[in-house]
Amino acid sequence: MVKQRGVALQLKLLFCILILISNSIYAANKTEASAKKAAPKTAIAKPKPIIPTDKVELVYGDIVMDKTAKGMKAGDVEGVLFPHWFHRIRFRCKVCHEDVFKTEKGSNNVDMDAISAGESCGMCHDGAIATDSLECESCHFYPLAKAKPVKKKEAVDPKSILFAGRSGKIAGKGDRRKPAGTAYKWGTSWQPRALSIPGLPKDKFGLIDWIKLTRDGIVIPKGSIDPNDPLYESGIHYDFDEDGDSDIEDILIESKSDTLADVVFPHTLHAWWLNCKSCHPKRFVRTAGDTKMTMKEMGKGKYCGECHGKVAFPLEDCQRCHNKAKEAACRKTENCISD
Repeated sequence: MVKQRGVALQLKLLFCILILISNSIYAANKTEASAKKAAPKTAIAKPKPIIPTDKVELVYGDIVMDKTAKGMKAGDVEGVLFPHWFHRIRFRCKVCHEDVFKTEKGSNNVDMDAISAGESCGMCHDGAIATDSLECESCHFYPLAKAKPVKKKEAVDPKSILFAGRSGKIAGKGDRRKPAGTAYKWGTSWQPRALSIPGLPKDKFGLIDWIKLTRDGIVIPKGSIDPNDPLYESGIHYDFDEDGDSDIEDILIESKSDTLADVVFPHTLHAWWLNCKSCHPKRFVRTAGDTKMTMKEMGKGKYCGECHGKVAFPLEDCQRCHNKAKEAACRKTENCISD
């Protein structure tokens, strides 16, 4: 009898506990429902960009793509920031230029219809080679408000100007001990972590020395997106070899100045990075001496300035190109003999 009463008491206690638990759950659900009912309805939040938009800074070679800014605003997405360096450490220039993208600014019509069809960026951004093009925030993270800032004209005292850049704009003023050239500013500006790693070779402006970077084997960009293409895994080949089947002899370009060194154009090096059609015949005719180049025109983005000063090292780095000392002064006379 005592045992039966004990069992009944236990069951009654268990029943009371279950009632308490159920009442607690009911009260919690009721509170949550009331809170949801009272809370104002909000729109579904957009996915956050991979980089906070207020911390985005441009790096040398970056391209802001805002040609279709009106459509981007209508689609409620930010502008596109194309990081040239990020692609350059993976692929050579020839993978994209000139077959996929022309190098002239604004000459490419890039839209989502083409990308979705596997054209332009869509050749790689298919979810297999690179991120899927539907991952919008991977590219659309540059604030459209930043794309075209209104520049205020600065009142400058002509006496304070130290020197002018090749574009004619003031490059520096004030303290002569502080370099203020455009290339120097690019090099000392904020750099992505991948380009700020100590030990990476840099030029005198603080920009990555891509030739030394690849010569040392730190990075070897692929020459194709097709694994079956011989260019896909081809090694570095910069130096001219007389016995090389595809090597192109370097070109000596004499400077017009008596004091400035001549230029030895490394043809094989450029052919490793670029397709021949990137330069010939639109920018340079194939006949030696028939292309009349000037530094003034290069500064406007023509000839070598199509890449140098935008993606390749700046034109301000004179000795990188003017690297061959002139021969004896008698070179201008008819009976000058040179070994």
